[in-house]
Amino acid sequence: MTVISTEFKATPYWWEAAPPIDGTRDAPERTYDAVVIGSGVTGLSTALTLAEGGRQVLLLDAEKIGSGSSSRNNGSVVPFGFVHQELLEKRHGPELGAAVANVAVDAFNYLMAIPARYEFDAMLKPYERFFLACTPGHYRHQAADAALQAERGIGLNWQPMDRVEVERRTGVKSYHGALHVENSMALHPGLYVNGLVQAAIRAGVEMVGGCRVLEIKRGLGGQTVRTERGEIRARNVVMATNAYSDSGVAFLQRRIVPARLYLSATEPVSPDLMRKYFPDRQLADSKRSMSWIRPSPDGTRLLVGGRGGMMGNDPELHAAKLYGDMVRMVPELEGLKLTHCWYGKVGFAMDFNPHIGEVDGIHYAAAYAGVGLCFGTYLGSRLGNRILGKPAAECHTALDSLKFHRIPGPSFLNQIYSRLGVEWYNLRDWWDMRGH
Repeated sequence: MTVISTEFKATPYWWEAAPPIDGTRDAPERTYDAVVIGSGVTGLSTALTLAEGGRQVLLLDAEKIGSGSSSRNNGSVVPFGFVHQELLEKRHGPELGAAVANVAVDAFNYLMAIPARYEFDAMLKPYERFFLACTPGHYRHQAADAALQAERGIGLNWQPMDRVEVERRTGVKSYHGALHVENSMALHPGLYVNGLVQAAIRAGVEMVGGCRVLEIKRGLGGQTVRTERGEIRARNVVMATNAYSDSGVAFLQRRIVPARLYLSATEPVSPDLMRKYFPDRQLADSKRSMSWIRPSPDGTRLLVGGRGGMMGNDPELHAAKLYGDMVRMVPELEGLKLTHCWYGKVGFAMDFNPHIGEVDGIHYAAAYAGVGLCFGTYLGSRLGNRILGKPAAECHTALDSLKFHRIPGPSFLNQIYSRLGVEWYNLRDWWDMRGH
């Protein structure tokens, strides 16, 4: 039996309602106050903040505006970025570890206000979220992290649930417990990105898609950005390319390991199945190569995603892999066909933390490790405020003190590191789950 629908598309389901745009002009002018490179939520938030502060802003992208991971992800808006608080504190100590974790809470709260502030509908709504524990050891770590976060006063309010309660609450069996995230939200990422694009345009941001940056050169009084369509002078430059960074933004390219994250959309699901398993509920497992399922914002179909074991370029093969993950999580979903499969790139730093800063007069924020909707929106606004010279309270984050280490070796090895990392995670998952 094939799991692929006859109407299958290798493009994001989200683009059905909100396709990316080419830009607002065919070519840039020669001089701007600020040039922002990258049109995901980080770049859009930065550009919007700067334009509202009275700056003349150009937003560049090598592809269409908003066509990267910001409009390709699963749309989860969760106040977390650091699932393992114990590990975070081992790296940074209790005080800084707690402060860094609370940045995720600040980022969540900041995003929550954006659609109303700019008067667009991103289908933002509350969902319960369950991180299902695949092994007893995973559940012990989940419970320990939740207790530590509560002890540190981190505003997440995650609640461990044993396997009996998980089955009672979700109907899902074969797991050893879960972390329950009550204050979880989700949105339509295509509509969210489109809303930011339109808000930035109204604020006066100029946008040019299909314009790759080749080099950034620092000079007296500003920067020169060399692109495929000529040189641009700017007082300030922002790198917001994250996992899509190439040699034109070499600083980020040398510090980010990119990885593909795949998603599929199912055909419409029966109302009975949706009511039973996904009544405003999202499920994710505790593997390092995580899998997850969420309902579409209109509640008619499911989106299933995964990180690991996903090599090659055949979207139908990836869809089949995601189908297997979906059915293992909820066996009653067997028989559903998949109508879409696509991927976006996520970026990881060596310490798995997001980073924000400035190097040689060029600002950046990146390395969100797969949770970039909140972090990108929030840190983009912080970058904009820094350039505008706003007070420290509107610019500072606990991430400022984290060193952004360069990946060892030449940048072409980053793809190899990514592949090795996926295989290592898969091996560790296999080891953890043997016998379970």
